[in-house]
Amino acid sequence: MCCVSDLLQCEALLPVVVAVAVGGAAMYFVLFHKTSLPAIPFELKPPVESLPGWKSGKILDQPSIFVEDRPDLIQCFDPATGRSLGQVPATTVDQLNDKLKRARNAQKTWALTTFEQRRQVLRTLNEFVLGHQREICQVACRDSGKTLIDATLGEVLTTNAKLQWTIKNGEDALKDDSRDPGFMMMYKRAKVIYQPRGVVAALVSWNYPFHNTVGPVISALFSGNAIVVKASEHVAWSMTYWEQMVKRALNICGHDPELVQFVTGFADIGNALTSSPLVDHITFIGSPEVGKLVMKSASANLTPVTLELGGKDCAIVFADADMSQCIPVLMRGVIQNASQNCIGIERILVQEGAYDKFVAEMERRIKTVRLGAVLDDGDAGVDCGAMVLSNCFGRLESLIADAVAKGARCLVGGHPYVHPRHPRGQYFEPTLLVDVTPEMDITRNETFGPIMVIMKFKDEQDALDRVHSSPYGLGSSVFSGDRARGRRVALKLRTGMANVNDFGVNYICQALPFGGVGISGFGRFAGPEGLRALCVEKAFTEDRFPFVKTPIPPIVDYPIQDAEKGYQFTQQIVAFAYSDSWWASIKAGLRLGKLSM
Repeated sequence: MCCVSDLLQCEALLPVVVAVAVGGAAMYFVLFHKTSLPAIPFELKPPVESLPGWKSGKILDQPSIFVEDRPDLIQCFDPATGRSLGQVPATTVDQLNDKLKRARNAQKTWALTTFEQRRQVLRTLNEFVLGHQREICQVACRDSGKTLIDATLGEVLTTNAKLQWTIKNGEDALKDDSRDPGFMMMYKRAKVIYQPRGVVAALVSWNYPFHNTVGPVISALFSGNAIVVKASEHVAWSMTYWEQMVKRALNICGHDPELVQFVTGFADIGNALTSSPLVDHITFIGSPEVGKLVMKSASANLTPVTLELGGKDCAIVFADADMSQCIPVLMRGVIQNASQNCIGIERILVQEGAYDKFVAEMERRIKTVRLGAVLDDGDAGVDCGAMVLSNCFGRLESLIADAVAKGARCLVGGHPYVHPRHPRGQYFEPTLLVDVTPEMDITRNETFGPIMVIMKFKDEQDALDRVHSSPYGLGSSVFSGDRARGRRVALKLRTGMANVNDFGVNYICQALPFGGVGISGFGRFAGPEGLRALCVEKAFTEDRFPFVKTPIPPIVDYPIQDAEKGYQFTQQIVAFAYSDSWWASIKAGLRLGKLSM
């Protein structure tokens, strides 16, 4: 140590030490540093209708997306107030076909971009979203009637999570995947190469207009594809803002904005998109009934599909669960976005010993939930927003009535709500339905509304039997103080996703695939599985050494001179390559040598 100290104090050696340090740092930078293309800032003015307090639009007497005698137009309105947001032209089939062709032309160049170029576009989008959270949330609130808190959690947080995961992990998911070629092909390199499919389509639901629209775009772009997104006609107004945002990010990074195309319209345009031979993959988010139609339409061209068809998600609450954590989480699972969530909690099963206290606490809480229009009333006085679809109210009332007739008790709500300040708004009372049993229709039909359904169970098997009485199998939750039991029960559930002592957090973990089983659909988006679903998984081999190639032995070369001898030769090849013991392989090798003579 003294020698080192003496050397450092020697002025003559100091320049040498500095030069070596700088040179080493430079060498490390050159060899190991990855050049990152930075996000490019840009601005985009949100629509004036999204501003709080905006009241220039007319209050519609009977809010509806349909315009009388004008099937080419979509009437847009704020579901929280019934106020008109104007009319949007429905995309025609000719316009759709033109957009598909433009997307395909743009994709040819985009497919040649590097992962770093694609990351730059996503970084640019990510920075815009982070810097414009309020504007994005206000646009989503105006078009879908949700609260700012629900918009932040369901629109912005989820989108940033997807962007960041893809930026950090997307290349690892899509880079060439080397595989073991096996003993017989040891002289080959074997790998899976993930190549973009071309033009993919996404038909998305209306419950989260920003995230549902931009989420598929993120995956499509990073995997090298172009995309056509069909936004729901129920949230057609905000579509223009989302489209401008994505195209601006592409353009400012030097890429063709025609890569991303947005369309909207009714069933005819959806059918034209899913049946188009110009589409190479389809992602559909919606109901099982429409999902079957999408699958049938796609079958005309054997177009692969990913179907996410909703759920009847359960939460199993054991008596030893931490109720101080469990109850607030389940309130969020039901009331978030008026329960217009694919993975919203639609059935809560509570063990007998905790049932009565659980019901009493939920009754107290649900009675305090306040409905309103956050952009008009202020966020402080609103807990739950409006429903996007008012034509579902009769169905919800019917499901509740069926349950009550069969022995359930409706302790809170149960009916549409006429808001005193927004009588044309689309609200349904937060509802508490208890003593529900599996024979009631509400346990087998997705409500997509703010209805808390509580069922009683005895033990683990009883809970599983009750859960599995529903044909859905999307997400699930298990709450228990016993970690082993929580894990055991969660793994027995016939669902695509499960969370122990939580709700829906698997979707914030964007490394995980999202999807279900049963009538909840098949295929996955999110995670490596979601990115790879948008690619052709090409099996690829090449010679490991240029001087070692696959020979065809003369004994099996055409024309074959001796078929029996040739057959014995191929038999011994199999024995040589795949016998369990070395001795068997050696004997087969000797026979091969003899047959070759």
